[in-house]
Amino acid sequence: MSRDISVAIPVYNAARYVTLAVTSALQQPETAEVILVEDGSADNSLEVCQALAEEEQRVRLYRHPGGENRGAATSRNLGMEKSASNLIAFLDADDFYLPGRFSTAVSILEAHPECDGVYETLGIQFDSEPARQRWAAAHKSMNMTGVDREVLPQDLFRTLVEGRSGHIHLNTLVIRRRILEKSGEMDVSLVSMHEDIDFVWRLAAVGRLLPGRLTEPVAVRRVHEENRISAPRSPERIFRERMKAWMATYRWCRRNHLREQQELVFERMLAACIGTKPCQPHWIESMPPALRKAWRFVSWPIDYPEVLLEPGYWKKLFSPALIFLKGRPEG
Repeated sequence: MSRDISVAIPVYNAARYVTLAVTSALQQPETAEVILVEDGSADNSLEVCQALAEEEQRVRLYRHPGGENRGAATSRNLGMEKSASNLIAFLDADDFYLPGRFSTAVSILEAHPECDGVYETLGIQFDSEPARQRWAAAHKSMNMTGVDREVLPQDLFRTLVEGRSGHIHLNTLVIRRRILEKSGEMDVSLVSMHEDIDFVWRLAAVGRLLPGRLTEPVAVRRVHEENRISAPRSPERIFRERMKAWMATYRWCRRNHLREQQELVFERMLAACIGTKPCQPHWIESMPPALRKAWRFVSWPIDYPEVLLEPGYWKKLFSPALIFLKGRPEG
């Protein structure tokens, strides 16, 4: 396969890192172009991106109207829209590809024309000891990020939603442009975090994604003290952000009449609600575990009234009390 991959890179306050990201993408023989979307940075990212675009004809630079900051989802969407290749890959501006990044993915795509995309594994590099400590406080994995076993394409959506076998990072994904006709672009309402989870779940719901290298990384996540994903966040915020992303996928499944996938996402949200939803007011946390579970369950529709339209909610509500209260482990 000749150069036929567009690499979309959203850039926000990444002046210190984006040159390495772009260089690592250009060094891949399969890269046809690098699409930089400068997202209204407060540092000198724009100047760095302009210099990169002037130095290399395969680098194309875009901004939002008026130089506004519109978030990663909108920026990646613009990158996909402006890309010219049949294959699209993603890279965060503070991360980088390893040599041979696309070799396995391209081989799989060539051998399987029915395949809509290939996912692989992401490594981790800690830029400082404080960054490593902050990451360790928020994450279990200190080595690699990815799906930890081979999964059949028809089982991938369930595997990702259940969350027991890892997840797919965008840096390791290559997709055919055609799948966007079914999945749609990224949800721009998810402006803070987890827009990638919703996007990948939708790809898995309607596409045929195959695994590439799962035991060695094809790209590296740079963990530094400015990373949003490892920044300290309250349990309330963590739960709220995850639930918002899952709810976005749930609504998308419902709009697209994907009933089986809709039910899977609902069950994931319900389990999280009963098991980890922070209780408000806080004095409820002092109640016995069974009562805390019950409170979490009945208070869920306060934030998301539409769950009352889900038959699974009422089925759980009217199930025998002992089954309900014992059905989920605490935590």
